[in-house]
Amino acid sequence: MMEAIAPTQPARLAERALRLAAVDPRDQRLGLGLGGASRRDREIVRWVGRLGAATLEQVRERFDLGRTVAYRRVAACIEGGLLDRVYLLHGEPALLRATPRGLRYADLALPVARLSPELAAHWLACGWAAVRLPKGVDAELLSEREIRAAERLERRTLASATVGQRPDGSPQLHRPDLVLLGAGEVVAIEVELTPKAPVRLEGIVRAWGRARCVDLLRYYAAPGTTMRGLERAVERAHARERVELRPLEEIL
Repeated sequence: MMEAIAPTQPARLAERALRLAAVDPRDQRLGLGLGGASRRDREIVRWVGRLGAATLEQVRERFDLGRTVAYRRVAACIEGGLLDRVYLLHGEPALLRATPRGLRYADLALPVARLSPELAAHWLACGWAAVRLPKGVDAELLSEREIRAAERLERRTLASATVGQRPDGSPQLHRPDLVLLGAGEVVAIEVELTPKAPVRLEGIVRAWGRARCVDLLRYYAAPGTTMRGLERAVERAHARERVELRPLEEIL
């Protein structure tokens, strides 16, 4: 059974999640077969692999690259078998994800991201959040997949809310889309694009209000019914001190 832990220093939590990158000595030879691969290519593959998926434009903005340079670097990573380009919806940008070879090359003990058309808009919004969230000098951003892997490894809730109990007695967890570590705080980030059922949403907000492994939950919510639903849930759960609501436009 997982046990909750008190908030720790951000650097300690980051270390727990990121030390998953166990290097297989055999994989250290991968770079020898990648010809044009560069240090920047590895940084790109690692960032995409940690996040799960991102677009070319998000890579370009995250690494401050010109359009032509970004296209060439991503093309080299695709040609080298480090990244895949996945088209999910007509008219929407393709998503990049790290391949098994790319994950090994980037020293990440994470699975290949599972992408589906239903979640395409959410992947896209989370990518922009990862790029545009305000961060301090020593800030670290962790993805949901990194938190999930770390919690499974350590059998502890590091940055999740307990929303119930499973039949085997283990906690049923609700994980944030991202976690921002910095300035002595652990801030869970949720990107909310569509409204949830009121009862379910209130249960999630109440769970975050009880969670002591994070200092604050910040929602970036779409306007209209989605934001209004969150406002009602926060009010009913008496969670204004623990839950912050921000407009989605701040990160898109």
